Amino acid sequence: MVLAIIGILIALLIPAVQYARESARRTACKNNLRQVGIGMRGFETAHRQWPPGKKWSGPRNQPVTFSLAWSSFLLEYLEENAIHDAMNFTVDFTDPINLPATTQIIPVYLCPSTTRLEEHRGEDNRLFNLGGLPGEGLACIDYLGISGPDKDAKHPVTKEIYGRQRGVLIGTKGLVGEDELIEPPPITSAMIVDGLSHTICVTECTGRGVDVKGGQIDALHGAWASGNNVTHVDKGVNEVEPPDAWHNERVFSDHYTGAHVLMCDVSVHFLDNDIEKKVLRSLCSRDGEEEIPGDRF
Repeated sequence: MVLAIIGILIALLIPAVQYARESARRTACKNNLRQVGIGMRGFETAHRQWPPGKKWSGPRNQPVTFSLAWSSFLLEYLEENAIHDAMNFTVDFTDPINLPATTQIIPVYLCPSTTRLEEHRGEDNRLFNLGGLPGEGLACIDYLGISGPDKDAKHPVTKEIYGRQRGVLIGTKGLVGEDELIEPPPITSAMIVDGLSHTICVTECTGRGVDVKGGQIDALHGAWASGNNVTHVDKGVNEVEPPDAWHNERVFSDHYTGAHVLMCDVSVHFLDNDIEKKVLRSLCSRDGEEEIPGDRF
């Protein structure tokens, strides 16, 4: 009888412990994103513009060109000056010259709830088992820059197509002369007419590693130094499961019921899985002037 009672108590206790642990991890994730937001605003204050979502080393149509993401340019504003100073921004982040920096784990770039990992991402949150392909050992990131709603998504009121780069951390794809552009046009806070508190700049996309196709690297989307670390938002929160969530860079997390997003005013919100896609897309545009229902955000 006593053993039966103990068994029942343990059965009741285990879910409670798991819930408490996840609650603590979720809070830590929220704090990480808030630190990223503070870094964003530090960059914006210093440069009078938001960091580029993706910047190229040279014209995109050159065979040796490479790209870096916002997460590379934020280092000195996250108190990661040593890693920033060790990087040579004129050399590919996979080059041996840069590996002492780009293989370094940046704690605020990792969600502690992450459990599902792409097959080339190890438990130490570095890329591995690439068979000699460039990228071995690169440190990963669980947070993804938002360059706007999906290009083919329609504005909820005007029904016009958004097009590319309507967000804050933008790239060059789809812009006029994109093959010759090295970096996108600057985005200033004044251009975020929807309001800093109603515009997402970073979201969760946890567990990413590397996309290998035909025995070659297609995208190092899980590495914090990689220029692949930006996306347009199409699907809903946790609507797409791995591995497609990783390869297509969708809003995804291992939290039970949703995912965190960082707004441009440094606030962090938890969006439930059932948030309407049109609302999520509206939050990803900087100047759509959409009305966001108060009960949905």
